[in-house]
Amino acid sequence: MRKLLVLIIAAMLGFAGSVNAQDVLPTLPGQIAFIGNDGNVYTLGDQGSGLVAITNDASSSRQYQWPTWSTDGRLAYFSTRVDGDTLATDVYISNDGREPGEVTQTIADAAFTYAYWSPQDCEIGCRDLGILLSDTNAGLFTVQLLRDQLSDTTSMQLVGQGAPFYFSWSPDGKKMLLQRNNARLEIFHVANDGITETLTEIPGMFQSPAWSPVDDRWLFGALTDELSTDIVIGSSAESRTLIPNLAGRLAFSWSPNGNFIAYTVDSGSLQVVDAQTGALVSSSASNGIYSFFWSPDSTRIAYITLATPPGSLSAGNKSLAKAQLVVQQQAPSLSWSILNIETGRVRRYGAFTPTNEMIYLLSFFDQFAQSHRLWSPDSRYLLYAERAVDGSPVLSLLDTAQADTVPLSITQGVIGIWSYN
Repeated sequence: MRKLLVLIIAAMLGFAGSVNAQDVLPTLPGQIAFIGNDGNVYTLGDQGSGLVAITNDASSSRQYQWPTWSTDGRLAYFSTRVDGDTLATDVYISNDGREPGEVTQTIADAAFTYAYWSPQDCEIGCRDLGILLSDTNAGLFTVQLLRDQLSDTTSMQLVGQGAPFYFSWSPDGKKMLLQRNNARLEIFHVANDGITETLTEIPGMFQSPAWSPVDDRWLFGALTDELSTDIVIGSSAESRTLIPNLAGRLAFSWSPNGNFIAYTVDSGSLQVVDAQTGALVSSSASNGIYSFFWSPDSTRIAYITLATPPGSLSAGNKSLAKAQLVVQQQAPSLSWSILNIETGRVRRYGAFTPTNEMIYLLSFFDQFAQSHRLWSPDSRYLLYAERAVDGSPVLSLLDTAQADTVPLSITQGVIGIWSYN
């Protein structure tokens, strides 16, 4: 399933059209930052305060990408631009997501890939931003740490290089858990001169590690002697196996309150376990789940499946459908479902066709789920980017508080992200 998503990610989109917010919007419980169809950055304000254009100069040579909120309301966004034979990435930061950001750093010979804010200040008015870049000279991914201070000063620190390269912040913002080259796990001590500590475990079959949102525990997959993967909880005191001997590629995620862990194996069924004991708490009845996202209140999980029910295609038909999708460069039809952790009840919603940016987020959701929210801050709405009937990209809201609901298309855009508050 995940291979299907990766195969149909298209190249960077052109710009066709402007942004027009709907005249009637629900009262938004937070802010939405998004990339419009014209390639510029916009925000929709909380309490219906309207549409704000953060940028207005997107072009075929300047691509704005991936608005990224901090928990304190800062908004980072990025532009990889080409000037002749020179490639560079500009990093912009807006202090409130309502005023245009300033270029805080320009990184030469690097293309932007991903970013993730530290959950806490490094000091008053200071916040660190981890940026994953494709280094065109080294042919590797590089993680740079940008330190943003409200005094309008910034600095950069190299965390490391690797391919692939995933990272997760500790809740106090003082450390980062790294997974590099599918070969080693490390802890980078931001607050201690960048000292890197290598863990003894070898990574198993998983992408992104995950630090607990609330305390000094971290989550990763460890390779066993039988070449299976254990789900392991680590800490400064010990490492212990939570779920042993899983065969296949793992994806996992902490609940925001740190009480539960959700995981899948080879995009199978969704399992939710107690983070202390590993006891099964809840699970989905369906298979074919290839991305999932906790609600901020830790009561529900929204997950993605193909709109076609699993098992309705034979293996041969699946191969044919996959080939057709690649040739036609069409995205698959997907569906949201929501699992209630306490009751085990699942509510399934209608089909949608994701934008290319949405496909990218879903393909690497175990990283994006830590840094980019699709749930609204009040755990009511899901935000996602889809293609309308005419093929144009739009942002849609799904009101999960309603028993029978249809998505509301709120504006044109290729990807949108909720603020934390």
